[in-house]
Amino acid sequence: MTSHYEQFLGSKPGTVVELIDESTAPYRVRTESGFEFLIAAEDFRNYYRPVGEPTPKRWGYLVTDPATGMIDSRKAGGLMDLIRAFEPAFQDFAKARDFLGEAVRRMDVEPSEDAEQLRALAGQFGGRPADLGDRAIDRLLHADAGARRLLAGDSYAVVPILAEVGGEGQEAPAAIGPEGGAPQPAAAKERKTAPGKVRQAAGMKNVELTVDGDRLTVVVDLSKDFGPSKSGKTQIVASTEGNRSVPGRTEKIGLNVYRQESKKSAKGRKSSFKNVEMTVEGDLLRITVDLSKEFGPSKSGKTIIIASTEGNQLVVGREEKIGLNLYKKLE
Repeated sequence: MTSHYEQFLGSKPGTVVELIDESTAPYRVRTESGFEFLIAAEDFRNYYRPVGEPTPKRWGYLVTDPATGMIDSRKAGGLMDLIRAFEPAFQDFAKARDFLGEAVRRMDVEPSEDAEQLRALAGQFGGRPADLGDRAIDRLLHADAGARRLLAGDSYAVVPILAEVGGEGQEAPAAIGPEGGAPQPAAAKERKTAPGKVRQAAGMKNVELTVDGDRLTVVVDLSKDFGPSKSGKTQIVASTEGNRSVPGRTEKIGLNVYRQESKKSAKGRKSSFKNVEMTVEGDLLRITVDLSKEFGPSKSGKTIIIASTEGNQLVVGREEKIGLNLYKKLE
């Protein structure tokens, strides 16, 4: 019985081949027109899927045609380059991706969005407007409809929601890193988390989330150090690596904690921000949020604000800085 495979990744994906011989590498395959050729075993495993089966999970975040599960590598490469062009302003790939998603959604509603409005939006997402170059903004303003559609969605180049550690049968993919990272699976179905249970998903750095009723507690060890950010200007202390679901809830949280070695700031004096209460005992930062509170819709009108530090703020009594946003989508 012959096996047929379909190419899902390439500039012109979709070629169907018959696998003739896989006993030795390279593999021998034949197209529907009868043309035979050899293909490296690794390339065959990476770029072909059995006809009728979905694209392998590890490539899910690069799918450019959701209807067919195909990946146009040229289009995918261009989109990843666009996201990375904004990464220095956020010092975080996932935050840059979140910003671009909101930016293109606004641009679709208000085509008159300009560079200054985009810089202001970057500040709301914890970025540094001054670090947004004119060239990157121009690329975004002139992105084609297909690119905007992918960035406005919830799957392309988005770090997936990960299941709680210890859940049986759960697949924990690696997060997309500053260099694009290794291909990762699509999101596993989230399991409900019992009240009070700690969740520290793979991919999050030094962040523990605990839910008890409507009370969320976030714990970070401020003594940790995950090395420099891509820009080299800050040291990463903790990160959710993008926006993650609160265990057992519909709300999502994005958190980053970092320190600037070259610029020692004054120690933080505030312990309370918009529904964000923080205490520090030794090197342990504890943050509490009341999930029952709401502060109205975001500027996009697509989410409800639950809590926010409203930008990057100094941790009370410390020199580290924290940026936190917690929200839920409008029904």
